[in-house]
Amino acid sequence: MDANYMLACGIVWRKTADREAGWELVEALGSPDPEVRQFAQYTLLERRDQAMELLEDAITVGVLTPETAGPCMVELIRAGRLDPYIALTNDA
Repeated sequence: MDANYMLACGIVWRKTADREAGWELVEALGSPDPEVRQFAQYTLLERRDQAMELLEDAITVGVLTPETAGPCMVELIRAGRLDPYIALTNDA
């Protein structure tokens, strides 16, 4: 995958949660390049409100295997669990 294209998809995803841009990032999770996979995961995490649904859909239609999507899904769950703690510490 072209790095500039991935960056553009990442920007669109962060700003708008556009499904097409998100799908490009989801597909990048299956890339043989570990840097592309890491970038895609990090970027998907920034809009976790939409990312889990995309990952579930990708597994359902066979774009990703559960093993490929799993690490990103785990990070999404972890990030969601940390939010209440972060909110409490920021209010203090």
